[in-house]
Amino acid sequence: MARFRRTLGKEVSWRGRGIHTGRESGVRVLPAEPGEGIIFSLDSGRFPVKDAFRDGSRRSMELTFPGGGSVRTVEHLLAAIAGVGLDDAVIAPEGPEIPILDGSAFLFASAMIEGGVVETDIPYNPAYLSSPICVCDGPSSVCAIPSEEFRITYVIDYPGSAIGTEMKDVLVTEETFMSEIAPARTFCLESEADSLREAGLALGGSLENTLVIGAGGPLGSGYRVERECAAHKIADFMGDMACAGFTANARYICVRAGHRLHSRLMDRIAKSALNNSGR
Repeated sequence: MARFRRTLGKEVSWRGRGIHTGRESGVRVLPAEPGEGIIFSLDSGRFPVKDAFRDGSRRSMELTFPGGGSVRTVEHLLAAIAGVGLDDAVIAPEGPEIPILDGSAFLFASAMIEGGVVETDIPYNPAYLSSPICVCDGPSSVCAIPSEEFRITYVIDYPGSAIGTEMKDVLVTEETFMSEIAPARTFCLESEADSLREAGLALGGSLENTLVIGAGGPLGSGYRVERECAAHKIADFMGDMACAGFTANARYICVRAGHRLHSRLMDRIAKSALNNSGR
């Protein structure tokens, strides 16, 4: 069914700690003009998200913009923007990192829905992949297959841990995003927590914002959704795709991947021919 481009009805905002820096930070998301796309408003200027240099090498996605400004851990917020169907929005970070909140995309998405997602009078033209694309790195791979649907299958493998091998397959709609993807929290193994902090990562992490998997399963509260770890990887994938400035309808199959491989696939898709690209 045809639809029109969407933006927010009013500004929404959040404050909290950054999961990696541990610093207090905030972010506002504001309505944008129809056709603007996703814009980051920084001290150095306003920039389309697609103009940023993406770095997914440190357990999150960091964007560095042409004006020199940068912001870390953007993937959960951008996943929420994509998941609720926003095409045009202005993101104004306050601090070096987007706050982690509860470790998921759910609180971002819920506030946007409460604030109001409104349709403009500009038609939305979905993008479709014209040919299959696959990128690999050893046993890891991410593939995109042309499809009318937006479907993501994600396989993760943590041998010798309580996670083991998980697979999550979701036909992504606004409804399935909110019920199956958005509630899933960022996760780590209990055995790697100390090494992460020694590397200067997860300085703001806690059981309130991270699903920590011990030898017998999750510490603290249990799982929120079925196969929560794989579900969170789908959220990360959606956020990383939004970093490239588009969402292409396709069947995506991700195996043991992560931010860097996601970003490589987006680069390949951006260089390929997209049909009816409107984002």
